Amino acid sequence: MKNYLLLAGSLFVFGCASTEEKPVKLEYADLAVSYNEMESAKWQQLERFPARYPKKAVIQAKEGCATIEYVITPQNEIRDIQVVASTNPVFAAAAKDVITNWHWNELAKNITDKAVKTQTRFDFCFDTPEQSCKKLKPNYSCPSSDIIYSTGTRVVKY
Repeated sequence: MKNYLLLAGSLFVFGCASTEEKPVKLEYADLAVSYNEMESAKWQQLERFPARYPKKAVIQAKEGCATIEYVITPQNEIRDIQVVASTNPVFAAAAKDVITNWHWNELAKNITDKAVKTQTRFDFCFDTPEQSCKKLKPNYSCPSSDIIYSTGTRVVKY
């Protein structure tokens, strides 16, 4: 009987746990997007390296894109990172991760006097010996004209 009560109590405690994610409160939700912000001269010192092509996508020979929206504060902190569009969750995760890893702390503080919201699109595609990804017209679409290409190479074993 004691074991039965313990089991019933465990089911009650664990059965009530919610797996639903809580909505993230955005600090700069009302801030308008400044399109092409990263093309301005003040950000040219920032090394914006591409996202690592997700291994899962390489194995599955998947190409796609992700557009990430984010806020840059006057202290060069990155806030309110949001996925605007993505063809695959692994591309969205890789793109979000790389933005936070750019060397924001190496920039002079107060490049901007107020927080700025912008978007960057990441295209994940495979280069071929005949054609560069940058010259191909993809059959997927994510918004933003600020594009960073994450290229992969398919290796075929015979």
